[in-house]
Amino acid sequence: MFSRIFAFIAAMGSLAFAQTQYATTVKPLYADAKSEKVIGKLLPTAKVEVLKTDGKRVLISIEGFQEEAKPAIYFVAGKRILNAGFDGKAGVKFEKLDSQEIDEKIYNKVKVQVWTDNADLVNDVEALYAQAKDMYEQNCSMCHGLHPVKEFTANQWPSMFKAMAGRTGIEKKDYFLVIQYLQKNAKDMQ
Repeated sequence: MFSRIFAFIAAMGSLAFAQTQYATTVKPLYADAKSEKVIGKLLPTAKVEVLKTDGKRVLISIEGFQEEAKPAIYFVAGKRILNAGFDGKAGVKFEKLDSQEIDEKIYNKVKVQVWTDNADLVNDVEALYAQAKDMYEQNCSMCHGLHPVKEFTANQWPSMFKAMAGRTGIEKKDYFLVIQYLQKNAKDMQ
């Protein structure tokens, strides 16, 4: 009896602790709190729920869309806006929440719980977008007129940005932050 009450209280406590956060940079993902083996990467601006802290690691829940049987979670179905990518051999268990068909492809809404370092997480995604917007505007207008963010689709932006990024002052560690900003504000993301 007491073990059931304790389990209920523990579950309620972890739910109360769950906090929405956003990655500020590309972050490694792990199967457990102690492992050093990286099983995936979390992308900047990806929304996560922090469920539990264990030393320098946090257990997070990531939701998004998975193209049938692929080891990646996307921001929206049908767009290549990556929230997290995983090693296909890591044995990550995706919880299927729903599914939908887009352009004859099945996208499952999924959720996964994994561990990451308890750093480079913030609770304000708009500040990240403002930082990325500033980097884009300050650097990408030096050689030519600035392309409006709505000029390209979410799937076009990564190759457009990567073709020019090496000519800018944007540090490589910030490329994915800028790409996420461009993709999530693209013309087909109304």
